[in-house]
Amino acid sequence: MVSGLKVNFHKSCLIGVNVDPVFMEMACTFLNCRQGSLPFMYLDLPVGANPRKKEMWEPMVEQLRRRLHSWGNRYISLGGRVVLLNAMLNSIPIFYLSLFKMPAKVVKMVVALQRNFLWGGVMGRKR
Repeated sequence: MVSGLKVNFHKSCLIGVNVDPVFMEMACTFLNCRQGSLPFMYLDLPVGANPRKKEMWEPMVEQLRRRLHSWGNRYISLGGRVVLLNAMLNSIPIFYLSLFKMPAKVVKMVVALQRNFLWGGVMGRKR
């Protein structure tokens, strides 16, 4: 190799699609790597999962909830919440949308989370 980089087969796994299990076992033995299966995680995206199922989107929705809970919007102004929504909370779903099409139910859940974060602090304040 020109760059001097080598594949680390101990960290790698081999995933076969429509391949005989005996061949997969022999290939994994030859390459000294483990055998993987679908779906698998790559950059926190479930590759090979069914994007139409709501369960596939639960990690993303939970990640949004954790971010919102950690910020605690009591002391953030309306403008600050808008900036947070645009900078952080919109980037997480966009990352998932780079690979999958989001079902309408999940879109409604994400919009509801964002709307509650945006207006929750304003509506909940006493004047």
